[in-house]
Amino acid sequence: MNILSQEKFEKEYRVDREQIPQISLNFVDNLKFKKKIKWYVEESNEGKTYEAKTCYLKYLYSLEFSEKGEILDVEKKVKFKELPNDVQNNISDKLSEKFKKFKFKKIQIQYKGTEQYLIDFIKNKSDNNDLKTSYEIIVKAKETDTYKLYEILLNEQGDILKMLEFRAINSINLEF
Repeated sequence: MNILSQEKFEKEYRVDREQIPQISLNFVDNLKFKKKIKWYVEESNEGKTYEAKTCYLKYLYSLEFSEKGEILDVEKKVKFKELPNDVQNNISDKLSEKFKKFKFKKIQIQYKGTEQYLIDFIKNKSDNNDLKTSYEIIVKAKETDTYKLYEILLNEQGDILKMLEFRAINSINLEF
């Protein structure tokens, strides 16, 4: 299977709190974030999800929920240099094997686990040892002659699990 032949389509748009499943609202309300929560719907070739986005402890967090409202994962936006050194090295090595050149556009640490483990982690009542950690990165990369955007999912060690050519579809913002 050639993982590069797949393409990811994504459309994200803001929605009002009233359009969000109650179970998702309860989860987020339980966290008692001090900053404003912005709600989004994301439609992609993987289906429809809801996302709550906020700033917490100087990081941007995204909490993703299923269409039914169950928590799927929590993502924390970080800088490359904040990743463990061995993960940085492994990611750089793997991307250098795939691409002539690349530049990081966005890096998120993705946490998955039970609802209670995710709540405890976000509230800083526990470390992330009970959670499955992976990395979701967006890179602008050149394989041959042209730069393209890729969304890459990597495991905790920095090994590539999934790589999709990324094409954002956003009806609100026009790109020139």
